[in-house]
Amino acid sequence: MTENPTAIATAVPAETIALITGGARGIGRHLSEAFAGAGYHVIVTATSASSAEDAADEIGEATGGAVTGVGLRTDDIAAVKALRESVTAVEAETGRRLQVLVNNAGRIESTEGPLWDADPESIKAVVDANVLGVALMVNIFAPVLIGAASATGRPSRIIDLNSGSGAKGTPAYAVYSASKAALFRIADSVVHFGHDKGLRIFEMAPGVVETAMTKSMPVHDFREGDDWTSPEQVTGLAVALASGTLDAFTGRYVRAGADSEESLLAEAADGLSDQTRRLVLG
Repeated sequence: MTENPTAIATAVPAETIALITGGARGIGRHLSEAFAGAGYHVIVTATSASSAEDAADEIGEATGGAVTGVGLRTDDIAAVKALRESVTAVEAETGRRLQVLVNNAGRIESTEGPLWDADPESIKAVVDANVLGVALMVNIFAPVLIGAASATGRPSRIIDLNSGSGAKGTPAYAVYSASKAALFRIADSVVHFGHDKGLRIFEMAPGVVETAMTKSMPVHDFREGDDWTSPEQVTGLAVALASGTLDAFTGRYVRAGADSEESLLAEAADGLSDQTRRLVLG
């Protein structure tokens, strides 16, 4: 059993930068607004620099928080390296350190059904965004996060936007499901090599939030009212994960709407087995 560490908030938002990929719209926009409202300096990315900058201005005006917009394709090595330089510049300007990374940007197949009926370009786009993009963000930014943890004496945290499709599978979206399952294996490696260096990582499923993307998916046509996960359930859990109170769940899967900070604290109170909320076969 894994002992439950003291569940206290160690993050200091006023001294911290939170980087949120795909933060200009959809779930990412809700997350960006929540982290800005909580006092973090938020760096919002979007594939279009102008979209990221416009979103940053709007979020800053709405929340009164500090927000910076940067263009990014997470599957582009040069772009991710350039983002690291942008983050370094924001750190120098603000005196804050990057200690939260939210890997939110992602894609899903353009159609649902058998894999052999899917558009090959759509398949590639899903893998590029959901697997390669996350892997590159961890590759480039884990050293930055580890360095900040060492300098501040406080853990740095990565939150991956995972999915029930990764944990249990959704046959109609085979590649999306596979891409989200891959994140569990990346998280295992981050825990193995990064935990003692002050790095934490969480696989957070947002449930099904009503967005332009989810509304376009036939599999969700039945949903109405409480069938949708509220943005507040998602943002509340994400901000709690970033705070440090739920560090017992590093490397593990949590789901907004089904889990809350309070319910997870209660679950962890007696300790967690090594396999709890991890993707394990056999």
